[in-house]
Amino acid sequence: MFKATINNETYLSLLETRHAKELFQLIDSSRESIREWLEFPDLTHQVEDTDAFIRRSLKRFSENDGYWAGIWYRNKLAGSIGFLYMDWKNKKRKSVIG
Repeated sequence: MFKATINNETYLSLLETRHAKELFQLIDSSRESIREWLEFPDLTHQVEDTDAFIRRSLKRFSENDGYWAGIWYRNKLAGSIGFLYMDWKNKKRKSVIG
């Protein structure tokens, strides 16, 4: 799977379904601040919502149409970043940090 090292304490890695609980807890604990910028906290009510999101993201990755990665700091999930789609023809993409 995809992994990009930022420095000796930080890396990006594809989110997998095994990360659903940890990602949900991160969203839940930061819901108010994330909501200022993004709408997904209002759509995320339980771990199963996060699991479904990760599954959709992995499908997108498998189709070469974007991905969502966790931002890991000292081996703990600290945030996430995503490329929501890749427009290969026009060399464009939409990215989001959450």
